[in-house]
Amino acid sequence: MATAAGVPVPRVLDEGEAQGLPGAHWMLIRKARGRPWALPTPNVRASARTQDHLGRIFALLHACELPGYGPLNEKGEGSYARWSDFLLQALTEPLRFLRTAGHFDRELATRVERLFSGQASMLDSRPGVFVHGDLGNMEIFVDRRNRVVDIVDFGDAVVGDPLYDFAHFVRGGPADDPRSAAILPGVRRSYAANGGTEPEDWDQLFRIYDVFNAVRGAEWCVRENFPWISGLREKVVHLLNR
Repeated sequence: MATAAGVPVPRVLDEGEAQGLPGAHWMLIRKARGRPWALPTPNVRASARTQDHLGRIFALLHACELPGYGPLNEKGEGSYARWSDFLLQALTEPLRFLRTAGHFDRELATRVERLFSGQASMLDSRPGVFVHGDLGNMEIFVDRRNRVVDIVDFGDAVVGDPLYDFAHFVRGGPADDPRSAAILPGVRRSYAANGGTEPEDWDQLFRIYDVFNAVRGAEWCVRENFPWISGLREKVVHLLNR
């Protein structure tokens, strides 16, 4: 689907079934061209060319409107009838785990759930398009001229709100990670220039997806023993208070 949309992705060479593998399915793809995109340090600016290419790639992906919402089934359709249902379901296990581990109390978990159920009508009014769902610098491969030559790892791809891709863009780090804020404006400008449309309630939706990311990121930190849990929890509280 990404190839058909014009997005540069490694070609699938073969696939098959093997019961010993997680999911019992394997896929062999061509090696990605170029190298993973090196994000800027405080003294080095991000490549404007890479940002421009990423804006065009998002516009190409988001032009693919699909039925349903959430994870894609074998027909290339979303497996949920409503976008809010997928988001709430995707948070159920992380919230349970964080409560059991003592990092979120019942009140905080309930506030998160109420945010998504209370905003269901707005969330469900958003279009359903093909979104990558987990685009970070290690999924973006560039050549020596900083042109994007391959996008990989569509394992978290879903049918959902185009803004979901922007809210997840380079946001797998700690709560104070400055990378996304530094790079996203350039990507958004390119996105608009290449036909992508932005909702009037961008900021409100972005905050909602930021809560989603922070909850799932907090769960990952606990499971993988990363020291970002307290900052991510504080971020959730701060966003809910707003």
